[in-house]
Amino acid sequence: MDDCKKPLATTYIGDIGIDNLDSLPDYILAERDVVDPNTDKTIRSMVRVPGAKLFGGGTMDNVTTLEPNNTITVPENQVLSARIVNNGSYNTVELTSASSAPDFLVIGTLGDLVLVQNAGFVYIPEGHQYLVGQQYYSGEDGMPTTSSASGHKIFKPISTTKLAINLG
Repeated sequence: MDDCKKPLATTYIGDIGIDNLDSLPDYILAERDVVDPNTDKTIRSMVRVPGAKLFGGGTMDNVTTLEPNNTITVPENQVLSARIVNNGSYNTVELTSASSAPDFLVIGTLGDLVLVQNAGFVYIPEGHQYLVGQQYYSGEDGMPTTSSASGHKIFKPISTTKLAINLG
């Protein structure tokens, strides 16, 4: 019983070492609002978020989030080509076809948002299925293809974990 009355030890946040993120953090602490199914009340909860989930491209350089206004699912360890379409009162992220030029690659999702990147290098820590050195083009439903029929370049793998974006 006496153990319960001992003060909880804490560390001043300014005394904690700084991580320069030379590599992805394994986990990041985050606060999440969760609805308790028993009471229907929203409660705040601390969760551990895998670093690779937040930083799908290895870093957040050249990466931004967009509200797609539709459902986009990125296959694991892959990317999709997409574009933004203005529908008058709202914008939509649309996966490209062989006849539509891409604006960016969709490299992942973050909740209801899509992570997009249009320049630089995409880093896929677990590796990808693409052929290193092969040029990839925009295909149907945003799927990359080695067929140059569309004429819309999207990326070239430079290693088993990195894609060089070359939209054109």
